[in-house]
Amino acid sequence: MSNVSCSGPLPLLADEDQYLDHRSPFESTEFQSSADTPTMENNPNVVLEINDEDARDALNATFAGAEEANAANNDEPDPFSKRKRKKTSVSWEHFREVTLDNGTIMHECIHCGEKVKKFKDGTTTPMNRHIKDCSKLQVVHKSQLKLNVLHGKSDCSSAIQNWKFDNSRMREVISHMIMVHELPFNFVEYDLFNVVMKEANPAFNKISRASIRQDCISSYEIGRKRIQKLLNTVNRVSITTDMWTSIQNIHYMVVTCHFVDSDFKLHKCILNFVDIPPPYSGVRIYDCLFKCLKEWKIETKVSTLTVDNARTNDVVALKLKENLNLQKNLAINGSLFHVRCCAHILNLLVQDGLLQIKDIIHNVRESVKHVTASPGRLHLFGELSKQLQKSKKHLILDVSTRWNATYAMLSSALEFKEVFENYADRESSYNTLPSADDWKKVEDVCSFLALFNEATKIISGSEYPTSNLFLSELYGIKEALDEVASDEDDSMKCMAEEMKKKFDKYWGSCNLLISIASILDPRYKLELLDFSFKAMYPKDKAVEEIELAKNCLRELFNEYVETYKEPNVVSSGSENVGSGSSGSGSGSSFIASRFGKGIKTGSAKYDQHIRTIGCIESVKSELTTYLDEGSAGIVSYTYEWRVGSLGKRILFAKPAAFSVNV
Repeated sequence: MSNVSCSGPLPLLADEDQYLDHRSPFESTEFQSSADTPTMENNPNVVLEINDEDARDALNATFAGAEEANAANNDEPDPFSKRKRKKTSVSWEHFREVTLDNGTIMHECIHCGEKVKKFKDGTTTPMNRHIKDCSKLQVVHKSQLKLNVLHGKSDCSSAIQNWKFDNSRMREVISHMIMVHELPFNFVEYDLFNVVMKEANPAFNKISRASIRQDCISSYEIGRKRIQKLLNTVNRVSITTDMWTSIQNIHYMVVTCHFVDSDFKLHKCILNFVDIPPPYSGVRIYDCLFKCLKEWKIETKVSTLTVDNARTNDVVALKLKENLNLQKNLAINGSLFHVRCCAHILNLLVQDGLLQIKDIIHNVRESVKHVTASPGRLHLFGELSKQLQKSKKHLILDVSTRWNATYAMLSSALEFKEVFENYADRESSYNTLPSADDWKKVEDVCSFLALFNEATKIISGSEYPTSNLFLSELYGIKEALDEVASDEDDSMKCMAEEMKKKFDKYWGSCNLLISIASILDPRYKLELLDFSFKAMYPKDKAVEEIELAKNCLRELFNEYVETYKEPNVVSSGSENVGSGSSGSGSGSSFIASRFGKGIKTGSAKYDQHIRTIGCIESVKSELTTYLDEGSAGIVSYTYEWRVGSLGKRILFAKPAAFSVNV
């Protein structure tokens, strides 16, 4: 090891920072000099002692390099040497000089590596020409936009738009992520989150938990203003409410709004989550709901209210209907206002049927509980499933208040019937194995409930109209109930009979809104009513229900005709008077009275009557023409196609929009 000793700092340390700047960032900085280190100029009498030959040679080489660097950086040029010309061309920002193996000096592009010959006169034309054609050269200005590919919901849909990094927009998106995924506010302070964001874009600024909390509030206010602006443009909205109790025993009500905009696009938005204070009476719920409607300024625009089948909700619907009727804001005097949730009625209907086979369901439920009670049992059950090559699905434990969860439990357990039998041979504590007859009944029940499960999925959609779809599903349910009610199996027969009682209770008379919505569907019109009602009701009852639906539709249509008809002749006549006609009184529609007001003559009143009758008859023909055209049949259906088929009838599209937003 070399031995170097010195009684003072080495000379030329004043320039040491210049050399350290050229070191790799991954090299150790242990020997970097301090800014307080004195220089040779401050210590002229330093004595340097070197006891090792190798160290002396290395130090001499360092001194020689330092002298060359000082000569290059000397601000006082040699007066006898030719001064080099400064390189001012922009092309030098993209090229560097390289020396080939044969000693030839070339200019190399720093982007693509292509080499350009160096000319003695210093011309930059070849380099400038290459800059224009270089495919890897990207000159990005601060104001220049980039292209960003936006991927759609499907794999084949995408769009290209200009993009520029905006830190405020990034904070808005992060606030949406925090709210949608229910993340804590300190998520933005996680180290790896900030590392990812910095890697994605170095211009990203770190956000604190307090800032993102305020951003979430701001995002909510922006969304609220956007929805409020949209609600101000519509005349009718449908409200849906639902209630539940949290684990803190707090009652909440969610208020959802459905409406069709001027472009006949269906919208759904959650207006509020309302904390209902006790007592939980219908009047208290009504007060909370009406307060929410007033905050959104839609208390006079509510056309229908969809609620669960509960007595408190009946009180809410009745009081809100009375309030709106006083202001004459309901169609057909509120005949279509109160809508009972069809999915909730289906739930009640099936629950009554499942009570008839509760013993079978109990055995299956206890079997699932036994298997999932410990990891050892679950592992044994999984190994048996692999041996028997059964489905890779998992067992599902139901929620007793949700029939579709019970249906999912029975369906999944039915696929593991043989596994349960083998499991019982190996687990002595398992004593709730369903018998072969029980499994047969479970299979029949699952086949029967599949129809109800599919109907629930169809009518529970939120991205498409559902009011026009339920009548066909209702017909299928009624037909299935009649078929199972005549089954030889007593358990299935009792189940179907109990469900029929509930069906007749709620749908003994068909909901008018459901009937009107199906008529306004170009695929069905009156044909579906004729087809389904004759199967659901006695002949006389079916004719009565069809006629009631047709009369209700005519009344609804006439109300829209009266609202959107053309201005009558009074306005036209008043304009003629105001223009200063010089004709006699008999030639004018109005005569002047002593009070300075125009009085309509008999001819003016008759003219107004003729124009009004003509207007009503012309628009009434839209309804008549629509019903006379016949149904379009079951075709590929989209909401846009339906609106397109109705949009040609300007007034007729209004009640159509009224029916689909429920």
